[in-house]
Amino acid sequence: MTTTCLGRKPKVGMISLGCAKNLVDAEIMLGSVLQRGMEITSQPEDADILVINTCAFIDSAKEESIEAILEAHQQRGLNRRPDQKLIVSGCMSQRFAKELRREMPEVDAFIGLDQVGQLGEIAEKILRERPTLNAQDRQLDVERSALGVSSTNGDIDLSFAERRPTYIPDYDTTRFRLTPAHFAYVKIAEGCNHPCSFCVIPQMRGKHRSRPLQSVLAEIRGLVSERVREINLISQDTTYYGMDLWPAKAGPRQPVDSTRGPTLAV
Repeated sequence: MTTTCLGRKPKVGMISLGCAKNLVDAEIMLGSVLQRGMEITSQPEDADILVINTCAFIDSAKEESIEAILEAHQQRGLNRRPDQKLIVSGCMSQRFAKELRREMPEVDAFIGLDQVGQLGEIAEKILRERPTLNAQDRQLDVERSALGVSSTNGDIDLSFAERRPTYIPDYDTTRFRLTPAHFAYVKIAEGCNHPCSFCVIPQMRGKHRSRPLQSVLAEIRGLVSERVREINLISQDTTYYGMDLWPAKAGPRQPVDSTRGPTLAV
């Protein structure tokens, strides 16, 4: 891991909002942090980098995400942590990164859904390259009248906002599970192909893409070996799983044999 001016291992905190799919993304992000030799903290005030993993599915979710970002920034001042870096990830960052950068200069970085496995690398870069603002610069007008006047994050790379995500985790993707020890989510697909007028999932998450069956089974076997006893298969459209892998049929035709260990029937 790149040495920072902290003189110790950087600590990363995570506040994840929204659905179980977003939670899996949070687990992958934290896994990438551990791979870079950083520590994870459940106390936001102790974090050198605090990540807000946002949701933007409905208006109330957008409002909750905005409030979480603003509250995190306010707490940064109250906790006398002007050196704490604030990263925004998730669906809101993917869909509205350019608008958020303009309206929220207090955010140090935005990352897209294709970058969830790169948080550790991005965190290192921010600690190394992003300037530390003094407490006066970090003051936030609760009424937000001054937001967008003098952005400090103009150098942030937002190229991810120009394209729809294509990332999908594999069985060996490092994760730091946030669920109880006996329980785990397994993401079997990403995105959605249905152009529903009331839904923005395709714009945020991209087209439907199924994970290969063997990748899913390998992850399940790994979880079972860790004594996980309840596994929840999740995706934006679970019933669509396999349509892109086996276009001539709805899914793999295989019997369920409990003596062979984990199997997946679709």
